[in-house]
Amino acid sequence: MSGTLARTAAEYLQCSFRGVPFAVMGNGGSSGRKQAEHGYPGRSGVWVEDIGKKARRYRILGFVSGDLAYVQRDALVIASEQAGSGLLVHPSIGAIKAACTRFEWRERDGRLNVVDLEFEFVEQKNLLSTLIVTALHAAVAVARIALSSASSSSYSSRTSSAFATGGSAIAAARSVAAGWGDGAVLAIGSSEAMQSAASVLPGNNGRYASGAGAETDATATEDSVLAALSASRASIDEDAATIIGLTTAAEISSAVQALTEALREAIADPGVQISLLWPLASCSVDVINSAAPIGAALATAQTETAALCRRAALASIAQACSDWRPPSSEEAEAMCGRVVALFEAEELVAADAQDDTSWAALKALKVQVSQDLMKRAAKLPDIVTIERNAPLPALTLAQQLYADGTRSDGLVSRANPVHPAFMPTEFEALSS
Repeated sequence: MSGTLARTAAEYLQCSFRGVPFAVMGNGGSSGRKQAEHGYPGRSGVWVEDIGKKARRYRILGFVSGDLAYVQRDALVIASEQAGSGLLVHPSIGAIKAACTRFEWRERDGRLNVVDLEFEFVEQKNLLSTLIVTALHAAVAVARIALSSASSSSYSSRTSSAFATGGSAIAAARSVAAGWGDGAVLAIGSSEAMQSAASVLPGNNGRYASGAGAETDATATEDSVLAALSASRASIDEDAATIIGLTTAAEISSAVQALTEALREAIADPGVQISLLWPLASCSVDVINSAAPIGAALATAQTETAALCRRAALASIAQACSDWRPPSSEEAEAMCGRVVALFEAEELVAADAQDDTSWAALKALKVQVSQDLMKRAAKLPDIVTIERNAPLPALTLAQQLYADGTRSDGLVSRANPVHPAFMPTEFEALSS
C-alpha cells in the first residue's frame, strides 16, 4: 500500500452505517431458504420441509484512518448501540435497512489514527430504490461531529490559563453560557415549536401544520404530541439550568453542545429547527479590555464561551439543513446562501483568533452543507407565476397544473389565500 493510510482510504470502497462512513476492505453475505429436515424410523433418507426465506446477513471488514479516525470509531460505537435497525449503505448493494448484530474494532499495533472494523448485519429492508442523497447526508454528519470535537478541544485548551486564575473567570464563562441557554428555553416554548409538534399528526391538518421534512406518525394523537413537547420543554429547562453550576471547560462544552442537539431533536420539522436554532448562532458578549491579568482572563473566558455557543448552534443547523426538504430550487439556493454567509462569518472569527482547528472544521462543514443543498436544488422544480382570469378553488388548480388534486395543500401554503376555495388570480407555484 503506497502512501499513508489516510490517502489510500480513498482507493477503497466506501460504506456507512447510520450516516457514519468508513472504508471497506472486504465484505460478504449469506442468504437462502430455511429448511427443516425430518427423519422417520424405517425410512431411508429424510424429508426436507421449506419453512421460508432466510434472513440476508452481511459481513463487512473495514477501517477508518486519519485525524478523525477515533471520532468516527466513537460515532460507530454509538450507532451500533442504538436500538432497532438503521440505514446501511452497502458499497455494492446500496441502501439497506439493517440491524447490527455484531461490531468489533481494533487499533493496529504500532500505528496511530488507524482503527480496523468488523460488522455483521441482518437485512430488514432493501432501500436502494429510495436512495437519493444518503452519501451527502453522511458527509454532513461526519463534518458536524468533527466540528463539535474541534470546538470542544479548542475551548478546553484556549480557556485553561483563564480558568486557572480562579473562580471569577469560570463564573464569567458560566454566565455567558447560561444567558445563551435561555434562548434555547425560549425557542422550545415558542409558537413555532407548538406548530411543529402538529406536523407529525396524520391527516390533513391545514396549511399551518404541514412541515418541510417532518415524518407523519400514524399513531400520534393531539395528547401524545403535546405530552412529548411538554417533556422536551422540561428537559431543556433542566439542561439550561444546570449550566450555572458547572465548574470545568469540559462540562460547559458538553452541556452547550447537548443543549442545541436536544432542541433540534425536540422539533419535528427541520424547517422549524433551522428557524429556532438560527438566533443561537449569533451569541455575542461585551468585553471590557483590561491590562490586568484577571481582566484578560475574564475577557478570554467570555469570548471563547460565546464562540463555543455559536459553533454548537452551527453544528446543529447543519444537521437540520441535511434533514430539511426544500420545496423548490430557489428556496434551496436561498437557504444555501444564508447558511454559507453564517458559516463564513464564524470562520472569520476563528481565523482572527488564530484558532486553526476550529476554522478548518467550520470550513469543511460549510462545504458539505452547501454541496448537499445545491445538489438537491438541481433536482427540484422552479417557482413560476400562475395567472388566472378569476379566482378558482385550490383543488381545481391542482388538477389543472399537476393532474393531482392532492397537491392543493402546496398551492394553498404558497399562495396563502383567505380561503382555499378562492385562490388569488396571480400566485407562485412549483413548475412541476
